Amino acid sequence: HGPEFGGVDTPPGANIQLRGMPFEDSADAVKGLQQRGLTSLMSGLDNLRNMVGSPIAGLDPLELYDTRALTKQIDSWYSGDGLGNPEWANLPRKFNIAISGSRDDFAHTHINDIGLVPVKHSVSGKMGFNVMLGGYFSIKRAAGSIPMNAWIPEEDAFDLCRAILRIFRDMGSRGDRQKTRLMWLIEEMGMDKFRDTVASDMAALKGVDAVVFEAHQVQKEAWTHGHRDLLGVHEQKQAGKVWVGIHVPVGRLSADECDAIAALADKYSGGEIRFTVEQNVLLPNVDKSAVESLRAEPFLSSLDSRLSMEPGNIAGHVISCTGAQFCPVAIVETKLNIVNLTRKLEERLSLPHKVRIHMTGCPNSCGQVQVADIGLMGAPAKKANAEGVMKAVPGVNVFVGGSIGEDARLQLEPSFKGIPLTEEDLLPVLCDILTSKFGAVIKQ
Repeated sequence: HGPEFGGVDTPPGANIQLRGMPFEDSADAVKGLQQRGLTSLMSGLDNLRNMVGSPIAGLDPLELYDTRALTKQIDSWYSGDGLGNPEWANLPRKFNIAISGSRDDFAHTHINDIGLVPVKHSVSGKMGFNVMLGGYFSIKRAAGSIPMNAWIPEEDAFDLCRAILRIFRDMGSRGDRQKTRLMWLIEEMGMDKFRDTVASDMAALKGVDAVVFEAHQVQKEAWTHGHRDLLGVHEQKQAGKVWVGIHVPVGRLSADECDAIAALADKYSGGEIRFTVEQNVLLPNVDKSAVESLRAEPFLSSLDSRLSMEPGNIAGHVISCTGAQFCPVAIVETKLNIVNLTRKLEERLSLPHKVRIHMTGCPNSCGQVQVADIGLMGAPAKKANAEGVMKAVPGVNVFVGGSIGEDARLQLEPSFKGIPLTEEDLLPVLCDILTSKFGAVIKQ
C-alpha cells in the first residue's frame, strides 16, 4: 500500500504488524488472516498477547522441550481459536506468557508475566518447568521476573497458566495503570499467599483436593554453549536438514521483501517461516544440499539487498521499537536513526563477537533496552545552537550491560543520560563503549 507507509514490522513479541493498509481493505485482510490460522483479535489493549515459544522448536539438537503444542493450546484457549474470547478480553492490564525450549531461553522468559523454564526434576528426571513471574517493562518501572519457587510437571502447565490468569483478572488492581501489571499483585499479596492461591485454583480446575508444588529445580549439567546465534546456517536434529536465520534490519520488511521471503520459503522450507524475538526470520527444514543455492538467491546476496544470512557483528544484532514514525508516544524516531548509527559503527570498528544494541523510542521500552548489551532509550536532551544557546533536542539515555539467556539480568539504570541523537554526539560515546567494554578495535 505504498512504499512510504506500507510494509510489515516484526516486533520483539515475535508477531507481525501490517502497516499502511487502507481502512476499506482491513475487513478483508482480517478475514484472510483468520483463514490462514492468524488473527488480529486480542492482540492489543488489556489482553493476553500472543504466546512466545522457541523459534527452533522441534529442530534444536539441544532442545529440552518442544514448545509448539503447549503454546498453541494456550493460544487457542484464551483467544477462542482466534475468533475472540470475551472472558479474557478485559484484564487489569496486558499480559505476556513465554515458554522456553532450551537453556538459551530464546523466548526471554525473564521479561514476561509468566515464564516457563524447562528443567528435569532432580530426582525423577521427569521434564517440567520452573515458574518465573512478573517480568515487564513500563514507563514507570521495569522488572525482571522472580521465581515462584515452584516446579511443575509439563502436563500441569496449561492449568497453571489458566489459574494465574484467573487470579490476575479477578484480583488484580484496576486503578493506577502504572501499578496494574502482575508483579504489583504478587507484591501486594506476597509470593507465599499468591502461590497458595494458584495451587487452590489449579486444584479446582483439575478436580482434586489439593495441588502441592515441588520446589524450584536446579539444572544439573553445566551449560557451555552461551546464548547461541540463530542467524545463518545451523544443523537440525533431523539428519540432512538445517535451519537458516535471515537478518531483517530493525524488523522492518517492505512488501517486495515479504514476497521474496515467502518465495524462498516455498522453494526451500516447505512454505514455513518462523519469527524470532530478535525481529528476524527463520527458514526451517532446509535441505543441507540446498544451502549454497539459497545463499546465492538475489534477495540474500545482491549488494543492494537489505536481507542477509550473515550480517555484521553490530548491525546484525540490532533491535528497535516502532519509533516516532508510527508510534504516537515515542519521543524519538528509532529505526532510521539506529540503522544509520550502526552502519557508521560497522565502518569504524571491528568486533570479534556480536554485540546486541537495542533502541526504544520512550521509557515504555518496547525495544527492551534493559536487556541489551547497549540500550538506547529516547529521552530529552539539550544542545547548543549556532548562537551558543542551549536548546531542547531529541536525545537518548544509554544503558550498558544487560544480558539474556540462562543468567539474564536487566540493567535498570542508564550509564549516560541526555546524549543528543546526532552522529557527532552519540557516535563517539558508542565507539568508546564498544572499545572499552566489548573488545572493539578501530579500523585503520
